[in-house]
Amino acid sequence: MDSDLKEKIAKECVRIEEDSEHSFKSHYNAAEFWSGINLWLGLPAALLGAVAGGSSAADGAQAMITGTAFFSTALVTCMTFLKPSEKADSHKNAGNLYQSLRNETRVFRGVELGESLSAEEGKQALHKLASRRDELNTTMPAIPRKAYEKAKKDIDSGRSKYQVDRKSK
Repeated sequence: MDSDLKEKIAKECVRIEEDSEHSFKSHYNAAEFWSGINLWLGLPAALLGAVAGGSSAADGAQAMITGTAFFSTALVTCMTFLKPSEKADSHKNAGNLYQSLRNETRVFRGVELGESLSAEEGKQALHKLASRRDELNTTMPAIPRKAYEKAKKDIDSGRSKYQVDRKSK
């Protein structure tokens, strides 16, 4: 493969790696957010339900039973509507898929592209990686703006670099 084509393939690989890194970190941030929402809604709902159930044995506790049951029901309703656990899992799975794509692209660029690939083999491998990125972009859940901004800040500050990459530059 001529060096000009090899350089073009390597540059496109870097773009796929960058896209994938921003996406997987953003999805992990979104998963963390929705896991927190699940905890903040679920724990009080469970505790209030337990208090309401335990209060039913006490004399004159009708107002407390009604209040705690109402708030517990309201929290459970929010959880049912928002489905934070499902959203957290969905974003975590999306993050895993993007991270896998980033890793596969990095290995291709850093190791396999340096081997004696034909021009056709190099273009086919790149096309496969780019197609996988495009498919993920159309099928994965949307990334919330705050999750993306947090990921970008972490990446720009160098927090996402491997130790070996920090030392070699």
